[in-house]
Amino acid sequence: MDDQAGELARDIEVVNRALASTRAHLTALARAEDALELRRPTHSPLLTLVEQAEKAASRVTRYLRALSPVHTSDVTRNRECS
Repeated sequence: MDDQAGELARDIEVVNRALASTRAHLTALARAEDALELRRPTHSPLLTLVEQAEKAASRVTRYLRALSPVHTSDVTRNRECS
């Protein structure tokens, strides 16, 4: 299970990077649309959803990393080297 947690943590990190990229693109598109229509920035429900998903993925990553023995031993090793 511990090796599986580490693998799942790596997988969710890929999801988190995709969400971050999506958020950046959605923000740029929303700003461009607002500029084209000469209006003040508007609220984007899709952008809000992506931001919430990104936060959830980050929490899952931290949880899975905490379960992974590889991560735990890396943290211990880094503390010993400091």
